[in-house]
Amino acid sequence: MTLSLYELEDLHKAVSERIGDELLPALSRANRTGELGELLRLLGMGDLVGDDGSAHVVPTKVVVIGESVVSESRLRSIAKRHGISGKDIEFALGYERAKCYPFPKLRDSLTYRAVLVGPMPHSTSGKRDASSAIAEMENHPETYPPVIRMHDANGLKITNNSFAQALDELPKI
Repeated sequence: MTLSLYELEDLHKAVSERIGDELLPALSRANRTGELGELLRLLGMGDLVGDDGSAHVVPTKVVVIGESVVSESRLRSIAKRHGISGKDIEFALGYERAKCYPFPKLRDSLTYRAVLVGPMPHSTSGKRDASSAIAEMENHPETYPPVIRMHDANGLKITNNSFAQALDELPKI
């Protein structure tokens, strides 16, 4: 079974987010010849095509952005206990990394299932016309993955507990 043009475009976007744009000709050719599933399995991306040959793009990545009082290795350990593999979590910890984070890559993404946010500067490259990047993402839920704020009693804060609670709120896949 070959994919429709729209399914192929979704698949291309998911693959290019993972490894780049160079594979579009190979994807198109494999789709036409009925070898798409095999190509994706060889690339380690068999999860992108269902058993029936239809596009099966399920966002799996979680990105954590903001200043943290907990080390990245500790957060990775907590994520692992919540069933999230290392390849499915991305960190931009610290004010400087959050300030320079490429928020536009999250727009219309087929890769990210959620954005976990902590304290970050209001002036970031991704805020567009909003007061902050967080507000921009929350104001456009149809465009961005769900935003989950990590906080304690005093406001936004990435701690062991706030991170674990945010992971419990993740959309199921």
